Amino acid sequence: MSLAQHAAAASLTALHGWVGPATIAAGVLLLIVALIRRTRATLARKRRAARPEAAEWW
Repeated sequence: MSLAQHAAAASLTALHGWVGPATIAAGVLLLIVALIRRTRATLARKRRAARPEAAEWW
């Protein structure tokens, strides 16, 4: 292999070196956001059920 081929292979290896961890980090972040949104929706639903007169104050 020539020097250019070695450089290209090294750059591809370096590029793929961060894709996996970045994908995992993005997935964990999305999971955290989804859990927070679900918790807030559940709490809001329980609040509305406990005090239905406060649900529509306008």
